[in-house]
Amino acid sequence: MPTAEALTSARPLSSANPSGAGSVSKVVPSSKQAKRMACGFRAGAEARDTLDPGEPIGKQIPIDHFVVVLQENRSFDQFFQGLPAFGQSDVDVAPASFENADPSGEGEVVHPYLLHDPCIPDVPHNWLAVHQQIAEGKMSGFLSAANPEGKRALGYYDASTLGYYYALANTFAIGDRYFASVPGPTFPNRLFSLAATSFGHVKNTPPPPRDEERTLFHQLEKKGLSWIVFATGPTFEEDMFPRLHQEKGEHFRPLSEFFKEAEAGTLPFFSWVESSYEGPDATDEHAPANVQVGQAFVSRVVGQVMNSSNWPRTALFVSYDEHGGFFDHVPPPTTCPPDTEPPHIAGQHTELRFNRLGVRVPFIVVSPFARAHFVSHRVHSHTSLLRLVEARAELPALTDRDANDDPPFEFFDFDHPAFLTPPSLPAPVIDPEQAKRCVVVAAEAEAKRKKAALAHPSSG
Repeated sequence: MPTAEALTSARPLSSANPSGAGSVSKVVPSSKQAKRMACGFRAGAEARDTLDPGEPIGKQIPIDHFVVVLQENRSFDQFFQGLPAFGQSDVDVAPASFENADPSGEGEVVHPYLLHDPCIPDVPHNWLAVHQQIAEGKMSGFLSAANPEGKRALGYYDASTLGYYYALANTFAIGDRYFASVPGPTFPNRLFSLAATSFGHVKNTPPPPRDEERTLFHQLEKKGLSWIVFATGPTFEEDMFPRLHQEKGEHFRPLSEFFKEAEAGTLPFFSWVESSYEGPDATDEHAPANVQVGQAFVSRVVGQVMNSSNWPRTALFVSYDEHGGFFDHVPPPTTCPPDTEPPHIAGQHTELRFNRLGVRVPFIVVSPFARAHFVSHRVHSHTSLLRLVEARAELPALTDRDANDDPPFEFFDFDHPAFLTPPSLPAPVIDPEQAKRCVVVAAEAEAKRKKAALAHPSSG
């Protein structure tokens, strides 16, 4: 059973009180919502049986093309701390009083501060580091987990660096209660994004081989719905699901073909668009990658989709697999465990379960049906998006986690599309001098990573 915190967090929060502090919205849940909040549904449950009467199912959801761009390792506060000053006053960002103690000083504290460097060094974000950062909900361990030079974990960007992202978030619909699925690194979060579980895996490595591979891709294939992973090079998905990649190789195609499909108006039902994570020009935004280069990559994807003849029936989602160790002030709420599998922590027997979400990350919905200049304060995570696709395709839940998830319906107005005519957005800017320096920084970081991997080949 989830705690009272989980029941409160699952309710829509008052827009006048987006942080959820103090009183909460007096919403009486329906019987099905109450059952979801109590984790009462199980793997295999159909969306029509878990969602409330009146919520759309199947073709009642006027989306024929889902496009997911899942970038790397940025928290909501790190990217959107400056959004209220940009014009989105309803969004919940860290208050001026938010601070982390500096363990290297004598009683010194650090408050969030403005970053101008688009390629700052990476910070720890493994399973243990993330739990240290969350600090049992105090959100006070970001600086200490990142030491030495831990101050970088409390830096944030504003529109002077991320002007395109700020405009995108201020135009379309965003969520300020969208969390990673796991308080841990990339691989388990990406597993949850497509399989609604990590099968117990918590390390930032490909998971061990499994007897069976169960993913959204398998569900779509069985249903006869088209899906493609578009990428410029290696993908996390082929590492996570090697047999899927071997069996369905035609579904893994070059990124260039995504742009051709969008231009031709032949996008598949489900597109998974993978950024690059190798080399000095990586577009994934994983520190120390240049966030402006990643922003430019996302803007190209968004622009091509908005100019496609598929646009009138498309929903594109921009998010981040996890927070990458960067600060956020909102404690992750409890949630439904996907199954009975405990976290696989080497040498430790644990009573822990996957019953708490990870740190908050950016989430933007780009669609003709997206509510304009809208902020959702409802709790969602990667499996909420998975449940939306399952509701449209009329697919059963993969695990207990997605069975009890709320699809992010509130981001949309399916009856009154605000953006049938795509809006104008500013061109993304890449500072040329910073970009040159970032190439050097990335090369140095890669050399350091390879050296560490040789010294500790079994780490992860």
